Amino acid sequence: MTVDWNKVRFFKPSEFQHPEQLDPLLIYSIDALRDAAGRSIKINSDYRPGDPGQHGLGKAVDIVIGGLHVVDQFLLAEKTRLFSGIGIYPHWNRPGIHVDIRTLTPHEPGARWAKNAAGVYVSLNWEILKTL
Repeated sequence: MTVDWNKVRFFKPSEFQHPEQLDPLLIYSIDALRDAAGRSIKINSDYRPGDPGQHGLGKAVDIVIGGLHVVDQFLLAEKTRLFSGIGIYPHWNRPGIHVDIRTLTPHEPGARWAKNAAGVYVSLNWEILKTL
């Protein structure tokens, strides 16, 4: 399956490093997120050759939603219910989020995490959120 770029309202292939490697559902999902946000979305990273995670499968992007605090970016992505994985990265130069469309088993909760100031991935919880 390939992306029908005529159905993508807010993004062009040139905004991605590897548009041909990305799952079409991911493209359509971030396009819907952009519509819900009503703001620009910058793609920081998409497909990463050799990455053992969702980026290596073409199912993840790291983004920054313009003009929103990183917690509001996370909450907006969560509210859309489009993504099975959402990570929050408050310590980037321009704080942003990771979103992915990983496959979940029935009744499996989505993955939610943060990367703390020491660069360590941690489960997302109130203790982390109140530091942001």
